[in-house]
Amino acid sequence: MGRDLLLIAHLLLLVSWLGIDVGVFYSSFVMRRPGLSTDTRKQVRHVMITLDLAPRLSLILMVPVALGLAHMTRFGFLRYDSGMMDALLWALAAITVLWAVATAIVFFRRQVTPTASSVAAFDRFDWGARAVVAAGFLGLGLWSLFGEGPLGPDWLSWKATLFGLIVAAGLWIRVAARRYRPALMDLLENGESPERLAAVNRTIRGVYPAVLSVWAGVVAMVIISVIRP
Repeated sequence: MGRDLLLIAHLLLLVSWLGIDVGVFYSSFVMRRPGLSTDTRKQVRHVMITLDLAPRLSLILMVPVALGLAHMTRFGFLRYDSGMMDALLWALAAITVLWAVATAIVFFRRQVTPTASSVAAFDRFDWGARAVVAAGFLGLGLWSLFGEGPLGPDWLSWKATLFGLIVAAGLWIRVAARRYRPALMDLLENGESPERLAAVNRTIRGVYPAVLSVWAGVVAMVIISVIRP
């Protein structure tokens, strides 16, 4: 029963992550349409940011679900004491749930006081935590592929490696978006002009390769899960 529940959670998180992210991606095109009023652009941006919360939470919660499935299906961590692994995974689940709850709280707080010190502090924590997750899964996957790592079959090791790269691509999105946000705020605060719209279009194109890399990685993980080469 526990394994089935984790598998259901795994599938639902995958649908939430990839499916809703498509809506975020599409909204970025709608928001840049010429001739829209400032109010309309702000509403579309609000929808886009709100939708983006789902993929962020899905990625966080995928961590304990994925590792829990590897443990419960006996595809990984066989050399470790089962009771110890259960305790570690429950602790990890508690930490990631708190992380997800904090992410949602900060999201709503950001709408009211975007410059609050607590928001900036959480952003630094979130960045660091995602970097740790990226490095952890990348290391776990490569260790299991080329060494004596704890994951059993190669297909699972490849999935762990891809997940680490996907999380890293998410950080790439944030870096690329640093040039996009000022251009967008200039457009929203000062109204449309050919120059402002061109600046938004030019800077957002730097974000799309990272987004498409995340999608490609997720699709690759699904394919590997099905065919299990």
